[in-house]
Amino acid sequence: MQNLSFGEVNKPFGQAVMVAAKPTATVEIYVTSWCPYCKQAIKFLKDNRIPYVVYDIEKDSAAAKRRDRLSPRQGVPFAVINGTKIYGFSAQAYSEALGLK
Repeated sequence: MQNLSFGEVNKPFGQAVMVAAKPTATVEIYVTSWCPYCKQAIKFLKDNRIPYVVYDIEKDSAAAKRRDRLSPRQGVPFAVINGTKIYGFSAQAYSEALGLK
């Protein structure tokens, strides 16, 4: 019996190919340093080992402008997860956008 590493699939004649265990998510999150919901959102992403890019809109004027172009609606956190815009933080909304169970 052949031992396979995680992410490998047994093919005929003992060949193995790599398969993605989970698709990589694209996550951008716009925050402020004082926002408790922003901290909850970041903790959720970290706890679920989801890679993300965080932008503090009070410290990064270019990020603030980019956020305003994405949506005229104000408030943080504002996340774009796999193209889905999410206002505020909801573990359920984040999970759905990420395809988590």
